[in-house]
Amino acid sequence: MPKFTVIFKNNSSKILEAASKDILIRDFSMADATAFQEDVKEIRWEEENCLCVESIASGKISRIESK
Repeated sequence: MPKFTVIFKNNSSKILEAASKDILIRDFSMADATAFQEDVKEIRWEEENCLCVESIASGKISRIESK
């Protein structure tokens, strides 16, 4: 199962496993639908030799090639 690093707005982080990024967000938001948008700054994960970083505020995904 893929691992995602969730970076919070207070710069703390947590590694979570989920079948997909969408499932991670759904599960995170189940208890409080607004908590994810209010508390999370970005999500990071690895995909096909790239580090992917999604900014929650903008929805923009940056891909950084792994060496």
